[in-house]
Amino acid sequence: MESEANLSQDLDANETTAQPEAAETSSEATEAVQQDAVAPTQDQLVDEATAEPSADETAEPTAEEPSAAEPATEEPSAEDGTQADGTIVATADVAPAQSKMELARIAKEALIERAKELSDSTEWRKASDAQRALMDEWRAAGYAGKELNDKLWEEFRAARDAFFTRRDEHYAELRAHQAEVIKVKKGIIEEAKELTADIQNWIKTSDALNGLMDRWKAAGNAGRENEQQLWEEFNGIRRDFRNRRKADLADRRAKERENADAKRKLVDEAKAIAESEEYTRENSERMRALNDEYKAIGYAGRPANDTLWQELRAAQNSYWEGNSAHRNQQRRERSERLQEAVERKSGQIEHLKDQNETLTTRLESTLNPEKVAQIKRWIEENTERLDGLKDDIDEIKKKI
Repeated sequence: MESEANLSQDLDANETTAQPEAAETSSEATEAVQQDAVAPTQDQLVDEATAEPSADETAEPTAEEPSAAEPATEEPSAEDGTQADGTIVATADVAPAQSKMELARIAKEALIERAKELSDSTEWRKASDAQRALMDEWRAAGYAGKELNDKLWEEFRAARDAFFTRRDEHYAELRAHQAEVIKVKKGIIEEAKELTADIQNWIKTSDALNGLMDRWKAAGNAGRENEQQLWEEFNGIRRDFRNRRKADLADRRAKERENADAKRKLVDEAKAIAESEEYTRENSERMRALNDEYKAIGYAGRPANDTLWQELRAAQNSYWEGNSAHRNQQRRERSERLQEAVERKSGQIEHLKDQNETLTTRLESTLNPEKVAQIKRWIEENTERLDGLKDDIDEIKKKI
């Protein structure tokens, strides 16, 4: 039989520990966590998820087994008017002896009722402490006569056994649940390692890690020691990902600034050519080449990329418009109608080019496969129209 002192030590040693962000699913495990756990906050996950582990019970306390026999209670001696077998003898002290046994009976019956009330409790620590206190009171209650004393003891012990059996089952279930949580979280850690081993798309990987974080929190608690260790490993992977992403972003920002400087030089050159109003073949060829060089440089970041592109297009448009005006002036009387057609088709070409540039930009940032296919179709259609318009202009120029 395990003593009350040993049971108290077991409970104190095993009842509560810290647990990270999760909730017990069973009602009994939930009550245990509510007494001792501190759940983490959520998302936080989004960019900088730093949730810290909280607390929970990790081990089943050793089952408390009340002794098979009632704790020793001093039996009244013959001097008190009662023999060893509980028979009352006629002495001057019979009334006091009977009164003591009656008080003991009343007290023990009250303790039995209180033990029965505690037998259904799910407040495991509080109820265990209360059961120990009841045992102390039982020992102090006194002797109620042999037969009655044994009967009362059996009822008292049965009520206590009911509670401690339920408590032991609760901790067994909790231990099994924590073992399953450990398995699930180790699997999540392996997924996180594989996911971040070779990153091709930071946004997709970040979304996937957020999904793993949601699964981690939904998995439950693995117990203080295991949970802390697992959390540190998992969160370390997430922290490493964030650091790598920040470093990559810094590199891309530096590259974008470099690209913006290179594009600025091309834009300034295009403006100088346009402002010169010298519509030579060399200037026209250079203006066309500037467009290709600009596209080859790469992304310059927002809003610089859009601003520079608009400035380049404005300079080019200014030049081509001036060039067209210059040529029209030379051939106005003979080719006014044809020149108007050239200008109109040139405008359509520029518009379609703008559309294709815009579509190309959208294509670079579009992840939806259906939209990617649609944008590519639009670009192909615009390209076909561009080719047709260019052919038209060539034919008209032959007539000028």
